Amino acid sequence: MAQQSSDGTSPATDPHAGEPLSNIYARGRTHMANERTHLAYLRTTVSLIGFGITINRFSTYLIQNDQAPKGGRVMLHDAGNAGYGMVILGLALLVWSLLRYWHVSLEIERGHIKPRHRATSLFTIGLLLMGGLTALWLFSDAK
Repeated sequence: MAQQSSDGTSPATDPHAGEPLSNIYARGRTHMANERTHLAYLRTTVSLIGFGITINRFSTYLIQNDQAPKGGRVMLHDAGNAGYGMVILGLALLVWSLLRYWHVSLEIERGHIKPRHRATSLFTIGLLLMGGLTALWLFSDAK
């Protein structure tokens, strides 16, 4: 009868059988780091979605109750759309983070982890552009 490990797998089916214990612990720490990164993405998406809903609802409230500053209706309507945009960005980030989590987990198990410089650079540049355009929109003289 084949021996089974504590998790119920036999050494013949365990791809890491015979691996030094220090490598097994290192892989475990790497998986936990991947999970912490995924949870950080989740916190960010919850913040984006929540803040986007708040911006949208507050701008709608001000417009509907005629409490918008004079000439500010157009800006508040655009702020409501910015709220929608933040919700969509949060949902897109949520999907991307889940795909990244699965992909990195597979790489950890295979032992071939590649850094994702392109994705990090694209997100950084995208947020820089969005922030810059938002600053231009906020500080421009809209009449």
